[in-house]
Amino acid sequence: MAGKYIITGRVHPERADISFGRIEMELANSQSAIASCVSSQITVTLDMPNLDGWIAAMIMAEDIATIIVGALGFSLGSGYWVELIQVTEENGTPHVFGVRPKDPTTGTTLKVEPQIEVFNRAFRLSGHNLFFRLAIRDYLRAITDVKDCVTYCYRAIESIKSAFVFKTGNDSWDEMHRVLGTERTSITSVVKDYADPVRHGNWIEARPTDNLIRFQMLELTRDILIKYLNHEQPTT
Repeated sequence: MAGKYIITGRVHPERADISFGRIEMELANSQSAIASCVSSQITVTLDMPNLDGWIAAMIMAEDIATIIVGALGFSLGSGYWVELIQVTEENGTPHVFGVRPKDPTTGTTLKVEPQIEVFNRAFRLSGHNLFFRLAIRDYLRAITDVKDCVTYCYRAIESIKSAFVFKTGNDSWDEMHRVLGTERTSITSVVKDYADPVRHGNWIEARPTDNLIRFQMLELTRDILIKYLNHEQPTT
């Protein structure tokens, strides 16, 4: 299995013109990583034969880049963050990390049809409904953030629950489940059980996820958002 990967991306905000020289990290089992950044363009080179493919390389590189950029931003009191975009394998094969995930078993995406109609209704509802607007924001962040995907998914779902609490004054999930037909068991098994350790800062107890698990989290979150949109902003 190939063990060398070059991962490239950006440190945001690009206008900050962030640069740092070559930083080498020695990892377990004689593995290593090298990172550098010029004009906010970051490169991470991994020599890690034990990695299970290019997606694992992207996740590892994101961890390493976040460690370095996080320390830099902390020391400067500056809000920097990392966006890695492309992985190149040892044989030269490139992979671009997109923003539209697919179900690894079926290839389907999270797109909602009819797209233009859904866009228009979501736009109108977001304009006057704070809970939906911020739920959408968290859902979109979940799509592109591997580490915090589950946290954003759960917070998006909680936003919809809170919309019903705001209306009824009853701090319970029951009204959301009754009106939207959602189920506590599915939310718990697909999202909450993964979210609880992370949102309480207990990273040691965090349950591992993979592409399929994260897609199922996103799919459930999307479906709840659609149900709420249909309830609050029905088709005309």
